[in-house]
Amino acid sequence: MSVVLLALALAASSPAVTVKPPVSQTGPRVEVAFVLDTTGSMGGLIDGAKRRIWSIARRIGEGRPRPDLRIALVAYRDLGDEYVTRTYDFTGDMDEVFGHLSAFRAEGGGDGPEHVSAAMHDAVHRLTWSSGRSLKMIVLVGDAPPHLDYQDGFDYRRHVGEARQRGIVVESIQCGQDAQTAQVWREIAAAGAGQYAQIDGQGGMPVRVTSADAELARLNAEMASTVVAGGSVAERRDTETKLAARKAMAAPMATEAAGYFAARDRIAEHDLVDLPVAEQRKALPSAPPVLQGKTEAQALAFLQQQKARRATLQSRIRELSKQREEQLAAGAPRDSFDEAVVGALKEQAKKEGIAY
Repeated sequence: MSVVLLALALAASSPAVTVKPPVSQTGPRVEVAFVLDTTGSMGGLIDGAKRRIWSIARRIGEGRPRPDLRIALVAYRDLGDEYVTRTYDFTGDMDEVFGHLSAFRAEGGGDGPEHVSAAMHDAVHRLTWSSGRSLKMIVLVGDAPPHLDYQDGFDYRRHVGEARQRGIVVESIQCGQDAQTAQVWREIAAAGAGQYAQIDGQGGMPVRVTSADAELARLNAEMASTVVAGGSVAERRDTETKLAARKAMAAPMATEAAGYFAARDRIAEHDLVDLPVAEQRKALPSAPPVLQGKTEAQALAFLQQQKARRATLQSRIRELSKQREEQLAAGAPRDSFDEAVVGALKEQAKKEGIAY
């Protein structure tokens, strides 16, 4: 394949990303870009990540001062597959992150090496990294080495160097035990001032059920029902779509999501429940259907009732989540994707004054 055809294939397979203005820093921002191999052999890791992204986010959020977490995703495969890369920019909306992860399927690949270099390029240059001081981290996850035979201008070594020039740490997590992958992944972590970790080929995240799971899944849906979506019609529709997806989650994901939202001050964008009373009053003229037909006093009282109900649910979820974690602690695999991610981030967070 010629250089021109390679470039055209890459351009066609990687959708454009909306360019956002740089974000100014006001607190300890943490930006994590997951660069994930999504070829056929990565099914176990991807399915596990869909479940554990909630607990990863919750555990990162336990730092003090509390980090402002933003997550981006770069999925990659190889030339000839459905896509070479798919890029989703940074967001603090975990429903959005979960939605993108849920759409990932482990397909394609087949010849061994994948286009790691194109993925690393996109992670460095196609994502909107913030300006100012923050913890910036790329987490490369895969089980196959990069193609070294493509003459398309992409070079993982150069892109790792560009990441370091921008203050971005590069961590590498190898799934499985391929020796060639191990060599490259160690090289990337060393050059990226990060750490190398090797985990089970399926990600080390089997589904494990505890006695608290069914109740946590139910409470996750009930907590979502305490949201009163405000904003514009489009914003309200977006919030309601995300809440519907949250309520429909399978139990293994819902239990993880419940723990995440129980630790949050706000559990949805454009939620009227958590606004100060003065802001709630201003929002009433364009109130959602659930508040229409109520007097101002009745509407404000309803929002307060929802807030009190949510606080009770969050307290119960935190109690059950603690019980669940104690049950899971016995025999939990230490070489798992989530443990590797959280462990690496905590080490880097110390340098930014974030304590765990």
